[in-house]
Amino acid sequence: MDIDDKELSFNEKFFLTDIGDLAEMCKSKCNTKYLSILLYMSLRYFNIKWEDVDEYLKTIGFMPAKTSHKWATVFIEGDYEEFSNDIRGGKQTASFYGTFSEIEADARAFVVQACSQTSAEFKAAYLAQFINTKYYELTEIQKQIGDDLIRSERSCRLDLRKWGAKFEAN
Repeated sequence: MDIDDKELSFNEKFFLTDIGDLAEMCKSKCNTKYLSILLYMSLRYFNIKWEDVDEYLKTIGFMPAKTSHKWATVFIEGDYEEFSNDIRGGKQTASFYGTFSEIEADARAFVVQACSQTSAEFKAAYLAQFINTKYYELTEIQKQIGDDLIRSERSCRLDLRKWGAKFEAN
């Protein structure tokens, strides 16, 4: 495909959701710290204002600019031992659906059923809420007030992409 075949608008707010989804996918494969620092250093290299970088990193679910700057400094100053010792982020445990495969099957069926309705306006938030309910039913754990969703809306958007969903602006 010629790159000029389809014009993409890279500055639309809807596109930021796509970037967030890609960031979520990358975080499942690589340490979040490394991704945040790479993006932080790249954006600062192109003289993007610190405040704009900070807002952007937070929006796509990466470490804030202050933390990224701290770790970039450690990296640049050559303290490899300190830089690489922190093991937060990245994929370190079995996937959610690897542990709860029955929830994945129910979630897929829920998506198909919801999207087959004539007024199908499906949101990833609906899937996140459905998974939340199924999780607490399956585990018989008592949900506490203020608990976060078991799978974030961003993770659910990524699930939908893996399952072949196409997103369109309303």
